[in-house]
Amino acid sequence: MKRKDAVISFISIILLAWTLFPVYNMVVTSLESYEDIWKTNYLPPKPTIEPYIQAITQSYWRLHLFWNWLWNSLKIALLVALLSVIVSSLFGYSISNKSMLSEKIKDILSTTSILAYIFPSSLLSIPMFILMFRYNLLNTDLSLTLALSILTIPFNSWMATQYFNEIPKELREASQIDGASNLIFFVKILLPISTPMIIAISVYSFMFSWNNYLYPLLLMSSEENFPLPVGMSSFLSSDDSPWNIFMATSIIYAFPPVIIYYLFKKYLISGLFRGAVKG
Repeated sequence: MKRKDAVISFISIILLAWTLFPVYNMVVTSLESYEDIWKTNYLPPKPTIEPYIQAITQSYWRLHLFWNWLWNSLKIALLVALLSVIVSSLFGYSISNKSMLSEKIKDILSTTSILAYIFPSSLLSIPMFILMFRYNLLNTDLSLTLALSILTIPFNSWMATQYFNEIPKELREASQIDGASNLIFFVKILLPISTPMIIAISVYSFMFSWNNYLYPLLLMSSEENFPLPVGMSSFLSSDDSPWNIFMATSIIYAFPPVIIYYLFKKYLISGLFRGAVKG
């Protein structure tokens, strides 16, 4: 092995260890008893799954709405993924080379959509709150779905555009010869062959919503409507929090996106890379 390769390998190992250590610490803490979490342990002295049982059975008082919070997280993430796929696909098609719009209009639409990323999402949270307040949408699933979708649609639209641009123009010309309208071509021909792109958009939107904390905290006020990350924030209100239960709950919360990623990994990677070929 060359010295350069050895250095790169060494740095990669250090970075990997640095990245995985918090996860390792979470797993160790989640398997410890309450008495052991206040000690420095590299392995659980007396491993126990009691923290997981307390989370799942909602027997710990701070997790009395665990399943309701988990369902709220899942519901919002699925709604955001669905809305983002619909809007991003339509918008991406409208500014792709398969669309009949003029190039000037396409450029205006494309440039305008990217303006959403000029400002950080945290800065947009206050105007978003005011907007939802004026339309009486605060503390509703609709407000959170719209807010998170707005943050994902510009990137997803760009990815959809690049993916559609890669599809041969001859396909569109052949459909025109057969008398297919733009809508029929989009729904019956373009979308069925764009499965990797659709899955990539869905997974990205799902992950973004699943991991978002700021907007649910800002837009939701009823405890029953909290997604799990906001509900878990009650653990931070005391110096005597049972961190083993907190970590067990966090690991349970991490399972759905991990499962989704590995189920659709093949489509996710192909959708992202194909969509970025000309990006």
